[in-house]
Amino acid sequence: MAHQLSQAELDNLIGVIQTGQAEVPTGRPAGPAVVRSYDFRRPDRFSQDQVRTISMLHGVFARLVGMALSVHLRFSVEVTVRSVEQLPYEDFIKSLAQPTVMVVLEMPPLSGKAMLQIEGPLAILIVDRLLGGTGRLTQGVRPLSEVDRVLIERVVEKMLPGLAEAWRSIVELTPNRVGMETNPQFAQIAAPGDIVLLVALDVQTPQDTSTVHVCLPYLLLQPVLNRLSATTLFRTAVHSSNEEALCMALEDITVEMHVQMGRVQVSLGDLLGLMPNDVLKLDRSTDAPVDILVGREPIFRGRPGQIRRKLAVEILTRRGVRTHA
Repeated sequence: MAHQLSQAELDNLIGVIQTGQAEVPTGRPAGPAVVRSYDFRRPDRFSQDQVRTISMLHGVFARLVGMALSVHLRFSVEVTVRSVEQLPYEDFIKSLAQPTVMVVLEMPPLSGKAMLQIEGPLAILIVDRLLGGTGRLTQGVRPLSEVDRVLIERVVEKMLPGLAEAWRSIVELTPNRVGMETNPQFAQIAAPGDIVLLVALDVQTPQDTSTVHVCLPYLLLQPVLNRLSATTLFRTAVHSSNEEALCMALEDITVEMHVQMGRVQVSLGDLLGLMPNDVLKLDRSTDAPVDILVGREPIFRGRPGQIRRKLAVEILTRRGVRTHA
């Protein structure tokens, strides 16, 4: 049992305190208060772990989109994730410049809509390349015509399989294009105050760097939020599936093949003196196999010939392995 003080002990203690002979313990002085601002219009709906997971998923999407655009635009395109942030939908819409391309997507089995937004300069570059141009903006950004819209829609269709593949470790999505707008006020996939997750992708081409946004409303992702964690991501072996996706995408890349009939070395003087009807003797006999190059690398050896009225070459060997082509 705890010791209880007698009345005499209490009186003695009070007297000591009153005379100043004892120090009365005080509380520890409080340090400077740390105050964090909180915007009630922008509440955090996604945890940091979920944001990191979505960033990793769209890193896969970025690589697949980069390969798809490189194939269809016929020059190098590199796509990387710049940022992932959550904000009210109206803030995202107000930040867009016109003209812009906003492709509205359905993402079954998830309920609701998402958006793929492409900056105006990048959209014009895509159209210019598809029509045989260099992709340089010589006259600035212009309004999109109906022909432009059709061409951009075709490119977007090539990008959507990459989005499905990137999310495959979380949910089997089937992204579908359901509309396209160029005025931000006409593309409403969420209420103005609804929180959305905005993934910003940097698209680097030989001419410029532009931005593509993937806008995902909170209500769209709510059914799968509990799966958006690094643990889930690694458990489903996302890296293996990414490797398969990269291999599948590589199969669609077009490469040039050349047939090298032979070589000859001439002096610069002889080269300058060449005239029509002159004959050059090559270093290869008429019955010797020819080299077949993929890019600049000799990959096959073959036999030249003719099919109907077209020149042709029969593949005989591939890196020392006999084939039946």
